[in-house]
Amino acid sequence: MKSTVFVLGFALLIFACQPAKKENQEEETQEKEVVEKSADPKLVKLWETDTVMTTCESVLFDGEGSRLFVSNINGQPLDKNGEGFISILNLDGSVQELNWATGLNAPKGMGIFDGHLYVTDIDRVVAINLETGEVAKEFTPEKAEFLNDITTSASAVYISDMGLGLIHKIENGELSTVAEGVESINGLLSKDDHLMTLDKKGLRAYDLAENKFEMVNDSVTGGDGLTMLNDETYIASRWQGEIYHVAGNKATLLLDTKAEESQTADIGLDPDKMIVYVPTFFKNKVLAYQLEK
Repeated sequence: MKSTVFVLGFALLIFACQPAKKENQEEETQEKEVVEKSADPKLVKLWETDTVMTTCESVLFDGEGSRLFVSNINGQPLDKNGEGFISILNLDGSVQELNWATGLNAPKGMGIFDGHLYVTDIDRVVAINLETGEVAKEFTPEKAEFLNDITTSASAVYISDMGLGLIHKIENGELSTVAEGVESINGLLSKDDHLMTLDKKGLRAYDLAENKFEMVNDSVTGGDGLTMLNDETYIASRWQGEIYHVAGNKATLLLDTKAEESQTADIGLDPDKMIVYVPTFFKNKVLAYQLEK
């Protein structure tokens, strides 16, 4: 009898412990999920300008000058109206000079090279003197339809033509074409002896010497702005209102403003402070976000 009581008591003890064990397992699982979710990066808004921009398409962070350049189309993307302009913002979002460079058509991508701000302007590239804000040089490809983004290396300026699928280069004052047939090519980023490109196929690495592409991420297709946190990690935008953190073939959506009809065009980045600058195109303002990991 004592043996039977002991067995029953032991069984009841095991049964009583089982829910607690399951409960503990669920808590551990929930904790693990929280840790995994919190490991994903996120964007936290720091500031936004008033609606003083006019169809702002691109933001370029100038670390040396501690300022932001903003290209304002001031019309439609292919309008040759002479109303486009470049603004300068301070790093807190206040306006340093709204109409720093004027008389452009529909300025978009920008890059700093050899004391000049290079800017795409529909079917030409202008080089604006950083001291005076005046156009000092102009480059016009034989074939040009929709010149869009710009990136610079130590020796050259590279330009994408989204309309014709071309990549151009300006080196030693000479303009040439380095790649053709790159459908919907937009975002460009110079990296060592490669160009990182955002096009219809996704994020790819173009080997300048070998003249060939290698896929990096095939999910962020049709991208717009492209910036780099480190050798393996990028921040990319889609014009419609999406910004992604891209590491290898993993793309994490950081921001989605499509519901507000607020575009995320050619973004800028302060890589040291990890601040992302977003031109909102038709919303006519620039926003700054802190990237938190």
